[in-house]
Amino acid sequence: MSQHVRVLIVDDDPSLRKYLTLMLTSMHYELAGTAASQQEAEDLALQLKPDVIIMDVVMETRRAGIEAAAKIKEHINIPIIYLTTDGEEETLSQALTTEPFGYLIKPIQADNLRAAIEISLLRHREEIGMRVYQEALEEANHLFKGIFTTMQNGYYRVSNDERIILANPAFVDTLGYSKNTNLTGKHIKDLKYVSPENREKLLHQVDRHDQVHLYESEWKRQDGESISVLENIQSYRDDSGKVQYYEGTVQDVTQLHILEQQLQLSQKMEVIGIMASRIAHELNNKLTTILGYADICSMRLPKDHEIYKYIQHIQTYSKHSAGVIQQLLKFSHKPDEQKPVIFDMSEFVFERREIIEAICTRSISVLTQVDPGQEHQVFADLKQFEQAFINLVINARDAMPEGGTLSITLTQESFIARGRHARITPQGDYIKISISDTGTGIPETNLQKIFEPFFTTKDEGVGTGLGLPIVKGIIEGNKGFISVTSTPDLGTIFDILLPVASVD
Repeated sequence: MSQHVRVLIVDDDPSLRKYLTLMLTSMHYELAGTAASQQEAEDLALQLKPDVIIMDVVMETRRAGIEAAAKIKEHINIPIIYLTTDGEEETLSQALTTEPFGYLIKPIQADNLRAAIEISLLRHREEIGMRVYQEALEEANHLFKGIFTTMQNGYYRVSNDERIILANPAFVDTLGYSKNTNLTGKHIKDLKYVSPENREKLLHQVDRHDQVHLYESEWKRQDGESISVLENIQSYRDDSGKVQYYEGTVQDVTQLHILEQQLQLSQKMEVIGIMASRIAHELNNKLTTILGYADICSMRLPKDHEIYKYIQHIQTYSKHSAGVIQQLLKFSHKPDEQKPVIFDMSEFVFERREIIEAICTRSISVLTQVDPGQEHQVFADLKQFEQAFINLVINARDAMPEGGTLSITLTQESFIARGRHARITPQGDYIKISISDTGTGIPETNLQKIFEPFFTTKDEGVGTGLGLPIVKGIIEGNKGFISVTSTPDLGTIFDILLPVASVD
């Protein structure tokens, strides 16, 4: 090991320097150089960069060697072995602050010198290796922490008894907690985000196969919202095969499912629109002929003729069918080019109060409520919105055949994006228009289909099932949202959200 090991000797005694030189060369160490003072030692150490320095503690001052070692250590890490005597205990304690690699007591023995050098070199290599390992460990920890805290998917690790060991911010956020919430030590069942049966089913699969991928299940967030998640999980076992912990990642796919449903509905609407257009055009041609002949008959026949009343029935039902065909054509065509304008929603409702009352029967009371001191300006196509608004008023009237109350409420509401549904839920400031009735209500089973084309809750021959799909298309086309809530025998509420008009 002594080959190619370069040693720097620092001592103010020429005879000792010569003696150490002879001793080192006889042991096949390479002499890097010699120095006789503190300053010379500092300069040569930085210049020559030896493998080991043998440094006398006392030279021109009692601390010269210690001060030289401290100075060298600021710039370069070289093992330093001090030369000292038995009587220098106070100086020795001061030397400890420079963390030397060894001490040699004068007079110096060859075996002691070799041992001190070899042990210093070995210790130095171990420290370098440990330092590299420590730096690599810190870098890996830094990398893990970065990935752990910034990854979009949730990550968790739980013990074999299902207590959380690690949980990253995305996992915490998925469960609806604040990102700074510490879930360490919590039991999975205490968080109540997944049913015990579902969790047991998943762990049973993991215990059989060690890992499970793309396991889909329903979770419940802290705020009560249900979400769909895909989970990947694997178990880690000791040498005996006993599970030590489980580690998994979760991805909230609720938005993906909603987008898939929207795509399916959009494709369905497109197909229905094409079919409706073809059927409507075909029927329209035939109906025009029928209505034309009926009109000719009514003009040529006297009113007291025995078939005159039947001709009138043909005209009445033909005109009604023509209205249905017009709705079909309107549904199948793409919306007209929008012409959005800024208008005040409270003025819109006030100006149409007489129309609303005319639509409703005398047994229906009309109430309007507007937030005082609030502006209600929106940016939307006025003509289209009026069509949607009147349609909802007519629906509310039809839901109250025995009379009741029609309420129109205007409020301003703000919505903050929650992350997972940011693209499909309101964000920002909106004017909320609520149209509610105290009518028959809609059963829960029908609410999911209420905006589907040709679905209607009205009696056969009364409704076409196209009004609400058209309303929905108008509202969403104006960057708004529409939703419905209903309780059978108590009534229905349609809530429309339109973005507040921005004032430049």
